[in-house]
Amino acid sequence: MSNPAIYIIRENGENHFFSVFYGANALSPLLRLSQAKAVQEALPEHPPISQVYEHLDYAGNYRNPRLDDADMFCKRIPPDEMPQYNKDYAEHGNFQMRMIFDLDQNSFMMEYNPNCPWYRTMGSFSIDLDVGLENVRKLLEYAEKKGISDFDALLNVYQRSTGLEDKLEYARGYMRFEEYLDSPQAEEDRRRYRKLLDRQTQPDEEEKEER
Repeated sequence: MSNPAIYIIRENGENHFFSVFYGANALSPLLRLSQAKAVQEALPEHPPISQVYEHLDYAGNYRNPRLDDADMFCKRIPPDEMPQYNKDYAEHGNFQMRMIFDLDQNSFMMEYNPNCPWYRTMGSFSIDLDVGLENVRKLLEYAEKKGISDFDALLNVYQRSTGLEDKLEYARGYMRFEEYLDSPQAEEDRRRYRKLLDRQTQPDEEEKEER
């Protein structure tokens, strides 16, 4: 199942926009950035991070020329199309998250789209980029020691260590509560409660009449 996200990389005073089909999670953006930095350092021309990012495949390998879009981690969004993407993000849940990397200011912000019921209470989180990259380095070091290679397992470890797991569980619980409020079961429970209240008030009214 896909989890699309919008990634924005601010580099040298310019914004670069990307759509990511499997990118709405807390680990992918910083993990891919760490891979992009490693590639950037290895290439003699030291291309911009935004260019390297665009050429990463799902395994984090640099592909230039790019493979088919289906085999690449992200796809560049032309700047003139961004207003429509922003409108879609603000009004719908097609893009579940938005990531903003500010390389010039050493900051990273991760937003959960409140239009997605399972993220309604999540809000946004910010961290210094160098701190986030150091956290990923420690995570990968831990994973190597423990023999963890599956991405979902890595994500679970990362979310537990950052406290996001509890926030996500609360958000899912809130979603289930909202679903219950709109369900036939909730309407039946409200009907039974009103009926119980009516029964409790009837003796009081009879006592008043006797007096």
